[in-house]
Amino acid sequence: MLTRLFGKRPQWPPRGPIEEWPRDAFDGELRAIRFDSVGRHVVQVVGEGSYQGTLETIGGGRTIDGARVRDHLAVLLPEPLNPYDGNAVRVAIVPSEEVGAGGYVGYLSRDDAVAYRPLIDRLAAIGKVVACAASLSGGWDRGGDDRGSFGVLLHLSEPEAAMIELESDPSQLQPVWE
Repeated sequence: MLTRLFGKRPQWPPRGPIEEWPRDAFDGELRAIRFDSVGRHVVQVVGEGSYQGTLETIGGGRTIDGARVRDHLAVLLPEPLNPYDGNAVRVAIVPSEEVGAGGYVGYLSRDDAVAYRPLIDRLAAIGKVVACAASLSGGWDRGGDDRGSFGVLLHLSEPEAAMIELESDPSQLQPVWE
C-alpha cells in the first residue's frame, strides 16, 4: 500500500524525536497508529491548492456534488528540514483500494503543526507515525465556471487527548498496518 504512495517500501521513522526527515526517500518500513477524533475534532489542511491534480485523482474525479470518493486515510509526516518552517508537518493520503491513488495533499497549519509535534515525536520514539481519517471537501464541477477547489479535513483527536491516550497504555493503540 505505501509502496504506491512513496515508490518503494519505506523504513521510517527513527526511534526518538524527529530531527531529520528523509523527505521523499524512505528506506524501511512505515508503521502507523490511528488517532480518530473523539468529539469530532477537525483539522483543516493548508496548502492544498498546490495539490489539486493529486486531490482530483485521489477523489476519483469530480461530480456535481464533489469528489466521487471522499473518505480516506491520512498520515502526518514531519519535515524538520523544511526551509520555511522547521515544525512543518506534511499530510499524505494513503492509496485506497477503491481509487488506488494516494500522495501528498498539503500541510498542517503552523499552529496545528506545533500542537501535534509532541505526539508525532512520541510516536516516532516507538517507531510509528500518526494516521487519521481524512475527508475531501469541495471538488464539484457543475459546468462552465462553477468548479470548486478541493480541500482536506482531518478527523483527529485533539493533541492533548491523543497524548493522554498514547501515554496511558501504548500497547492498546490500534495499528493501521505493521
